[in-house]
Amino acid sequence: MSRSTDYLYRYTHLESLRNILCTKSLTLLDFQQWDDTNDSYFMSLYMKNRRLKFLLALCFTSAWEKFHFWNVFGSNNEEESLKGAEQPLERGSYNGSSPLAAISVRIRFDRSQLIEAINKQREVFKCSDIEYLTHGELEALANGRKSSDPISKLPFIKRKGFQDESEFRIIYESNRRSVSTKDISIPMSCIKEITFSYKLNHDNYTAIRKTLLSMKECKDMKIGRSNIIGSKAWKAAGDAVVTAARQKRQAHRK
Repeated sequence: MSRSTDYLYRYTHLESLRNILCTKSLTLLDFQQWDDTNDSYFMSLYMKNRRLKFLLALCFTSAWEKFHFWNVFGSNNEEESLKGAEQPLERGSYNGSSPLAAISVRIRFDRSQLIEAINKQREVFKCSDIEYLTHGELEALANGRKSSDPISKLPFIKRKGFQDESEFRIIYESNRRSVSTKDISIPMSCIKEITFSYKLNHDNYTAIRKTLLSMKECKDMKIGRSNIIGSKAWKAAGDAVVTAARQKRQAHRK
C-alpha cells in the first residue's frame, strides 16, 4: 500500500472546488447516503450511543493516485463538454446540479497545515486516519480492556477490504441542535495542487485551468491534468527499454 505522509487528497468535482475557493472552507456532510452501508452503520452506532443530534464527516485519502479512485471518489457522469456551464468559477452559491459537478478533480492538501487549521476552529472537530480491521480484530476490540473506549473508534474503523483507500476522516458531532452541513475555515495556502480527471478533454481542461489561474486564490497553485492512462514520460521510458535491449542485442552480435 503506497501513501503520502505529507499530503492528503480529496477527490471531488469542480463545483465543490469552486465552493472551497469562494468560501475558503471545507464542508462536512451527512454520512447517511454513503454507498458503504457497513461504514455508515458504524457512524450510526456511534451517533446513537453518544446520543447525538447529528454527525457529519468529510473524507480524504493519503494514498498516491490510483486509476479506480477517479471512478469511486470522483464524478460518475463525467462530461466531455461544458456547454451550459455559464456559472463563473469565482462567485455564486454552491449548486450541486451545475454542469461543473460532472468534472472530477483531485485537491492536494498539505497534511500538517490542514490539521492545524482543523485544530484552530472554535468548535471541536475530530480527525484521524481510518483503521482497517478484520472481523476477528473487531471482535478483539469489543473484548479488549475495560478501561478502553471502543465506541470512540467507531467513526474511524472500516473493513480490511477497503485498506487500499488509506482514508483520513474529519468528523463533527453535536448533541444540541441538528444541522445538515458544517464548514471548516482553511487557508488557501494549504491547497498545494489541483488535478483534473484524465477524462476531461484537453480544450476544456485548458479553458478551466486558465480561469482558475486568473483567480487570486490559485495564482501560485499547481494545476494539472491526470496522465495516469496517457503519460508521455511513461511511454518514453518504455521506448528506452526497447532501445536499450536492441543495443544490447547488437553489441552481443558483434
